[in-house]
Amino acid sequence: MKEENVYLKHYSILSDIFYFVKYFKKYEPAVLICCMIEIILSAVLPLVGIYLPKITLDLVTNQVDIGYAIIVLGLFTFLMMGVYGINTAVGSGKYYLYNAQRTNIIGLLFLKSLRIKYADTESGEIKKAYWKAVETATNGDWSASSRIISGSITMMKSVLCFLLYSTVLSFLSIWMVAVLIGLSLLSYLISLNRIKFTESLREEEAEVTKKYYCVKNSMGNVEAAKDIRIFGMNHWLTKLRDISLGELRELNKKRTRKAEQYEKLNFALSMLRDFMAYGFLLYQVTNQGLSVSEFVLYFGAITGFSGFVGDIMNGIAELREAANSTDYYRAYMELPEEDRNNGKRHIIELEFPVKIEFRNVCFAYKEYMEEDEKDNNQKEGTVKGEEKELTGERNANIFRNFNLTINSGEKIALVGVNGAGKTTFVKLLTGMLEPDSGQILINGIDTREFPKEEFYKLFSVVFQEQFIPPFTIAENIALNRRDEVDEARAWQAVEKAGLKQVFEEKNITLDSWMTRKLIESGIDFSGGQRQRFLLARALYKDAPILILDEPTAALDPIAESEIYESYHKYSSQKTSVFISHRLASTRFSDRIIMIENGEILEMGTHKELMEKNGAYARMYEVQSNYYK
Repeated sequence: MKEENVYLKHYSILSDIFYFVKYFKKYEPAVLICCMIEIILSAVLPLVGIYLPKITLDLVTNQVDIGYAIIVLGLFTFLMMGVYGINTAVGSGKYYLYNAQRTNIIGLLFLKSLRIKYADTESGEIKKAYWKAVETATNGDWSASSRIISGSITMMKSVLCFLLYSTVLSFLSIWMVAVLIGLSLLSYLISLNRIKFTESLREEEAEVTKKYYCVKNSMGNVEAAKDIRIFGMNHWLTKLRDISLGELRELNKKRTRKAEQYEKLNFALSMLRDFMAYGFLLYQVTNQGLSVSEFVLYFGAITGFSGFVGDIMNGIAELREAANSTDYYRAYMELPEEDRNNGKRHIIELEFPVKIEFRNVCFAYKEYMEEDEKDNNQKEGTVKGEEKELTGERNANIFRNFNLTINSGEKIALVGVNGAGKTTFVKLLTGMLEPDSGQILINGIDTREFPKEEFYKLFSVVFQEQFIPPFTIAENIALNRRDEVDEARAWQAVEKAGLKQVFEEKNITLDSWMTRKLIESGIDFSGGQRQRFLLARALYKDAPILILDEPTAALDPIAESEIYESYHKYSSQKTSVFISHRLASTRFSDRIIMIENGEILEMGTHKELMEKNGAYARMYEVQSNYYK
């Protein structure tokens, strides 16, 4: 059974329109001014268009002076050209302005993601909400923000034209207007049912489309080319693609057949409306003395009347389609935020190096958990893509009354099998996650008493996942804007990290770009060099607590040993936590903590644990055998 997304709220179309009105009023009010001008001018143009033939015929039939007729028609033509030119210019300006705001919307979403609790960012549902919200601004003209504007303009100008044309026709017959409106309402209901049917297929279409693109992306993935060739997967993938394409075709047939039925009904209704209207006009001409010019005027009004009903429905359909993704954007932007400046204690009070204490800490993932953090006793679940959602048990206990003291300036190694809770330990220590009960103390002060903005300054962390954005070397080392980088400090960090020779040989400067995502000549370091670069980043920050979360997992043992020697050399006077599943690296530590299922299994120096001949010694011997 599919669970409802508890983070997703649903809003009315009118609410969405007012939401973006407020947005553009705040960030780009010129868009609203352009919209109002376009709506008014777009209604005036067709009205002038149906009056121009009437005026022309009146001038001819009344045999007015040719000079006067030219002046009148010239003025009307000039008026239409002027209105059309202004309307086109305003429309182009509005299009540029509201499309430019899509970048701002993405920026606001990113800033919002930094203001909510980190624990929430790991939620599968909130991750989904975030990426759905991003889609509101990344689909070009089909982005929700753009479609809300274009759909609103289409609907409002069509409604205004509908009212203006109804007013014109009311001079002919109020009953005629009533009949036309009644038939238009029937057409509206038919079109509304068509929209609802299309929306009912959306979830099925999304599922089929997702499967198709999953196969398509696998077939086009260059990194998978070797596996596809070696294991002969091409026929299997082609068959899966054909199945997905078949499902898409069947879905399109279903939608097309239903659409044709609705189109036939609307066509029949339109023919009935036009037959009645034109018949009434002919009757008025032959029996009620309706002039030829008036016939032309009302004929044009009736023809346009039908078109505006269709435009109103198109506007509503566009707004309804935009509303779904707008729900994700609005729901995400309304998530509760974390006050990162709230706290009554300050890190300036601390004496360094610091002492860390976990006191009776309990923690369980309520809804989400990473695959490598799963408790061994948890029910088997299924990981779904990058969101790492799990089916099965929703509460994943990681720590139960966990106690550990790390003395001032001590270097400890935290070891254990995958899923033991090592990464969760780091997240709890750094304040990314908060314990369900118990305390984490820094020099005897509960970490929750420090403002998060200050608290994060205590840590230099090198995570297993390498974060190297396509910025300059200087910006990557300092993780700050180029003009705020201390160059002398950056070069000192590079030298301490053992990269000075590499920089000199490759003529790398602080202004050299990293990665080749943006710049063809960007710098791509080898695995060992990347780890040394991350060491340079940690040395540049020079925080009092150093944490290494399995940063060398992809390196060979020799390179790993060299990296840890560098970390050990420059971690004096710092409280340090080294996390690794390769036990050879633990020799650099003052103390080794082996955890299993969120509990301390063994603790001591490498020599003490080897003499104990327990779980650590057995794991060490198993790993050592690979290098004998």
